[in-house]
Amino acid sequence: MDKLFCSVFAFLSLAACTGADAIKGNEYVLVKPPYATEVTLGFAKDENRYFGQVLNYYFGNYTLGAKTIKFNMPASTKMAGPEDIMKAEDEYLKEIAGPLEIKTEGDKLILKNKAGKEFVFEKKASSVNSVKQPE
Repeated sequence: MDKLFCSVFAFLSLAACTGADAIKGNEYVLVKPPYATEVTLGFAKDENRYFGQVLNYYFGNYTLGAKTIKFNMPASTKMAGPEDIMKAEDEYLKEIAGPLEIKTEGDKLILKNKAGKEFVFEKKASSVNSVKQPE
């Protein structure tokens, strides 16, 4: 009986790490791979909305599965900037399109696209409200 209890507890603990509660209300900074500028990704606390910033602010809705996340096509502001940062933004948004594997490890959020490229984010110490959430 003790083994069964421990197995169920371990399973539920791991399942909680990849659930919506693990990301909702949090904001992350991309640490791997590096881009020409800081890349952020945040999740609304009470709904399935994401937002972030590369050069421009981007935002949209997402769908969360057991081990996957799919970002719907983002809307974004359209500011111009340095060519290398605009190129980085385009590349990043294309690479996170489509279903991604998702997992959390402590303060890290790890996303992996179909091509096998991993995006490792670290949770920001400040609250989600530090970045404006588009209406």
